[in-house]
Amino acid sequence: MDNLNTLFLLGGFTPLLLFIIAIGLYILFALGLYGLAKNEKIRNEWFSFVPFLQFYIIGKILKKVKIGTYKIPMLELVLPLAPIAVMIAGNILNVIPVLGNFLQLILNLAYVLFSIIVLYNLYKRYKGNKAMIMIAL
Repeated sequence: MDNLNTLFLLGGFTPLLLFIIAIGLYILFALGLYGLAKNEKIRNEWFSFVPFLQFYIIGKILKKVKIGTYKIPMLELVLPLAPIAVMIAGNILNVIPVLGNFLQLILNLAYVLFSIIVLYNLYKRYKGNKAMIMIAL
């Protein structure tokens, strides 16, 4: 019976530990973004601590991102609005039986790829050749 109690204790403790680690990583990311915003002299640097507004700060830092031959301008507006647009388009596509789910998957993968490209550009700006390692981590 002692092993069962230990198992239940670990089962209840693990999610709490993961939650604490996630909060710590979020705070570190927000503090780093806050420092970058201050160095770049971006107004409202406190946006770094608000989840969706963090995208605004990243967009203000990068200004534009080049994907292939296409440059995405006004990144400070595109980044915060992109997840909302993906969610709305996903709900609309959800109405179409099988094809809608496939298109929704493609749309979500495109958004994830876009996010990786944006983070790569951010890391490339500050870490240079170590950007790919930062993405992998």
